[in-house]
Amino acid sequence: MRLRRLGVAGRGFPRRSGLSLVELLVTMTILGVGLVGVASMFTTSYKTQVQAHFAQVATDTVVTRIEEMKAAGYNGIGVEAFPATFEVPELPQGAGTISYQPYPNATSPNQYLIQITVSWGGGRGIAGRVSLPLVLSNHS
Repeated sequence: MRLRRLGVAGRGFPRRSGLSLVELLVTMTILGVGLVGVASMFTTSYKTQVQAHFAQVATDTVVTRIEEMKAAGYNGIGVEAFPATFEVPELPQGAGTISYQPYPNATSPNQYLIQITVSWGGGRGIAGRVSLPLVLSNHS
């Protein structure tokens, strides 16, 4: 008499190769969660890159204004030559402000504290602002 070969765990079921439906669903769930994480990483890095670019453009604009004011000298600054507000077309909703005030605790009456600020708008958390001070004095 021949004995019939028993399959898995001696129950008489034939051996099957491949994946079961449960194994496939678990694998697809793990892959899906991993891909969502990678996709959010890409969107976050793009947003950070855009914010850094806008901050660099704003900083360049502020530094350019500071250099122009230094070149104009103490007697060349003022609202006529450098208006209190200006546009920054390189930035979305870009605008700049310049504030003039006497320097606090100045060693001479001919010192000004000038604050130059550039701000920009934008949706999705991309808005920002860069502000740098300048102390200008007359050494005559």
